[in-house]
Amino acid sequence: MHSGTLHRFGSYLKNQWASPRRIRFWLLVLVVLYTLFGFFALPWIIQYVAVDTAKEDFDRELRIESVQTNPYTLTLQINGLELDDVDERQLLGWERLFVDLTWASITNTAWSFETIQLDKPTIQEERFVSGETRFSRLAAENAGTESKESESTQLPAIQIHTLIIEGGVLHFTDNLKNENKPKHVSLALQAVGLSVKDFTLQKDASFPVRLDARFKKGGQLNFDGQLQVLPTFALEGSTSIKELALMQAEPYLQQFIGVRLDSGTLTLNGQIQADAQQPFSLQGSAGINSLSVREGTKDEPLIGWQSLETQQLDLSLKDKRIEATPIIIEDLSGRVVINDDKTTNFGQLVTQSPKATDATESKDADPFSITIEAIELADSNLHFTDNSLPLPFSTRIHALNGEVSTLSSQSAEPARVKLEGKVAEYGSARVDGSVHAWHPTRQTNINLSFRNLQIPEYSPYTVNFAGRKIAGGTMDLDLDYSVDESQLDGKNNLLLHDLKLGEKMASSDAMDLPLDLAIALLQDSDGVIDLTLPVSGDVGNPQFDFGKVTQQAVSNAITSVVTAPFSFLANLVGAGSEELGRVEFLPGRSDLSPPQRQRISRLREALKQRSQLVLELAGPFNKGFDSPPLKQNKAKEALQQKLAEQARGIANSSLTSEANQDIVEAMFTTHYPETELETVKARFREQQSEATHETDFDALAYRNHLAEKVIEAQTITDSELKAIANARAEAVRDALVNADADAAIAADRVRILEPKEVDSPDAERVAMEVGVSAE
Repeated sequence: MHSGTLHRFGSYLKNQWASPRRIRFWLLVLVVLYTLFGFFALPWIIQYVAVDTAKEDFDRELRIESVQTNPYTLTLQINGLELDDVDERQLLGWERLFVDLTWASITNTAWSFETIQLDKPTIQEERFVSGETRFSRLAAENAGTESKESESTQLPAIQIHTLIIEGGVLHFTDNLKNENKPKHVSLALQAVGLSVKDFTLQKDASFPVRLDARFKKGGQLNFDGQLQVLPTFALEGSTSIKELALMQAEPYLQQFIGVRLDSGTLTLNGQIQADAQQPFSLQGSAGINSLSVREGTKDEPLIGWQSLETQQLDLSLKDKRIEATPIIIEDLSGRVVINDDKTTNFGQLVTQSPKATDATESKDADPFSITIEAIELADSNLHFTDNSLPLPFSTRIHALNGEVSTLSSQSAEPARVKLEGKVAEYGSARVDGSVHAWHPTRQTNINLSFRNLQIPEYSPYTVNFAGRKIAGGTMDLDLDYSVDESQLDGKNNLLLHDLKLGEKMASSDAMDLPLDLAIALLQDSDGVIDLTLPVSGDVGNPQFDFGKVTQQAVSNAITSVVTAPFSFLANLVGAGSEELGRVEFLPGRSDLSPPQRQRISRLREALKQRSQLVLELAGPFNKGFDSPPLKQNKAKEALQQKLAEQARGIANSSLTSEANQDIVEAMFTTHYPETELETVKARFREQQSEATHETDFDALAYRNHLAEKVIEAQTITDSELKAIANARAEAVRDALVNADADAAIAADRVRILEPKEVDSPDAERVAMEVGVSAE
């Protein structure tokens, strides 16, 4: 019975279920179920699981427009995906994701894809002030959901024949730290296109990659090369950046320097490499065009150029090396200002310095080796203003051309500098010398030569120097500076042509110097002032002030001239130490002795070379020195008058002459009425002998005594003393203006002042100190 039942059941299966008709039926059922699941159930499951996982595990909302699968072609398409962040800001999304899984994945040991294509993906990343980003926050949450086992799981084997991304957009928002509130910076890559061929995660396998993208604010990025993922990341290929707008980097630049980028584009072409041994290297060409940088606060031009380029740039992070062929800069324009407090417009731009995260590591780190073959300037211009120099200038140098030779941070050899340009319409400028770019205080020798510079009528530094406006003139300036181990040894030579001072200006810092006189003394007959100013000091000393050093040099030069003007004039005519400003006279006389005439002749020669000088003559007198000869002359004049009254000849008008004794006796009696002549005569009688009782009368001694007493009785008034003083001044003036036509100076250049009573240190001469002033 039991065996019969089994027989009947087997016959039933054979006839009912194992028949070809039944097998076809069940195959059809499986196909239908597979089709229904693949076309309808699977898309729903994928969409449900994705949305639910985003919500449950990440607390984020995921929206999917539709999911399409094809179980026969093994394709997947996800349309209209959008993932929001916790603040409902979109994090990522795409228009369409198409995945074509090959049937070979069933038999192979790797997931094999014929094509993966992503259309118009959008990624919106943001970095917050804390340093956290949207994706780093998402990754941190994802890490919390993973088990330790999943962390140790190896990556699946994947093969992708073609991976394509088209029309991608990458938005990046950066919240920079600011004093008051975060500053938002927005950067974007558009039209991102990525093409990868034969992608695989096999070790040591590389595959071709091509990337194209466009920066929203200007610029194109391209890369074509090879990529390796395992066992380490490696990238190699050619890249190019075309006309990248540098304005996009302005917010980051402003964190360290107060500037504004008006324009500028970066172009870069070359081969790049990055792997385990070489973090990054680049070999190619680079250039920055149409750069314009302004000062952030003053909104004034700072620096810019039409083009800057180098044909070969070699950068290696592994070797810490940067090398470049000559950098050619065309149409450079810059504005350099040295303020009156010795700061510069460039130095004031720095807002803060980047801080190393590890001070010790930063200190011990090897510096980059930088070598630039040369820097060439073409058709450039520079506006230079120095408000710190005591006799400075502000000028614009244009048509500036020249070069700086090889600069190397690894060599002790300084770079050679040779530049030449024009200043204003008719001026010129030249720079020659050498400088160690990385250690300028160690070794620098620079000569700056300016020719035919128009001295400005007014600027703050001319007021600080002179307290005067500059009414006119031109300047030639040679600045020679040599710095050796921080020790400055320089010499500045100034040639001022036709310098004219204007009205006085109020300035607390003005140097207290008689500049009108200084100019008149220093300016030669051609209107040229030649000043040589030594400058020295330790530029490494924080107390070193270049402006004060130079100002002191100018002050010393001018002071030495105005305090000893006649020594300066004597040197002009080779008179050595002769005192050209001192004219000496004999007592009571106004005539010039031959030595004094020679002195005046040399003074006249010096004045011919200094046409703006005016002499001031104050005739000297000294009562005790001049009165005796004046009294003698006055007594003699009185005798002559009496001789004339008596019709006696005045040819012999000696006070001691025997012929004039009676008149001199009368004059004596007039001045000394109480003295008897006989009493006076008795003083000059001598007894010859006791025997004879006869006496001799010394008539000559008697007459000399009368003359002395008559002279002594004369009265010299102050007006008479001043008259002789004026006569002395007039004698000097005549010697200056009444010389030969070729040697004489103009009469209006000699001024006679009020007579001056002076001391007479010796009994032989009285001296007139000549004064000098500017015309």
